Amino acid sequence: MDLIKLEWVPLHKIKARHTTTKSLTRYSYHRYTNNHVPYIHIIRDKKGQLLLHKGIEAYNILKSQSPQITVPVYILEKQHITQLDWTLRLFQSCMQEKVNYKLKYEYIMLLLKETNNNIKRICENTGCSKNEIYQLIFDPTIPEKYKELAMKYNRRCIVNEIAKNPKLLNYRSVLYPAVFQKKNRLTYEKLKLFLTFLDAGYDFNVNSILALQNLNQVVDRDQALRYYWDHLTFPHTQIMEGVFYYKGDKNSKINVRL
Repeated sequence: MDLIKLEWVPLHKIKARHTTTKSLTRYSYHRYTNNHVPYIHIIRDKKGQLLLHKGIEAYNILKSQSPQITVPVYILEKQHITQLDWTLRLFQSCMQEKVNYKLKYEYIMLLLKETNNNIKRICENTGCSKNEIYQLIFDPTIPEKYKELAMKYNRRCIVNEIAKNPKLLNYRSVLYPAVFQKKNRLTYEKLKLFLTFLDAGYDFNVNSILALQNLNQVVDRDQALRYYWDHLTFPHTQIMEGVFYYKGDKNSKINVRL
């Protein structure tokens, strides 16, 4: 059985992994310094480090209002704890406690990175469901099948971008599949080109049987440039030794760097 102690420790010695400090409550730090009811639980590892475990809201308020104070905490001695295990515990606490969305999101992003997007492992070690995690990392309007594909192929960010941009509302039925094409995959650069296409006043028929093929042409930057180059006309000019001349007028000389 793990032995839990009550001790007073300097707050600045408690380590956490998050940077988000905004609180959902307006409590004074005095609420969290009660001698009889410590709100913060920490883990002391074999190196003597004090690792935040529970009481994240209390920790954030104390950290922002009075970081140099000494506070009562519950301490669990844990000789062996990896950074991933610690982060899993912190995320579990976030989901159980009253903390803001940004804090939960920060921890799930850490876990996705450190587990290589292993949602199953995160769920098994935190007691959270896949749906709870998806609510944190995906826009709710994204169809389930594209959430699964986004996790599998690490395309979460661009799928969310499509879902959240109001200009793309009427084009999602084509843009989502384009993200997961084996060839001509939709990238951020291509998506930016498509937005430029829309901003220029052009429209796009998503109901066409050739919709995906047409989209690939619209966002093909190289093809667009070749078309543009084919229609360019230049004045009769000559470049020689770093000097640019309009032929027929030797007085129109501009120095250029080659």
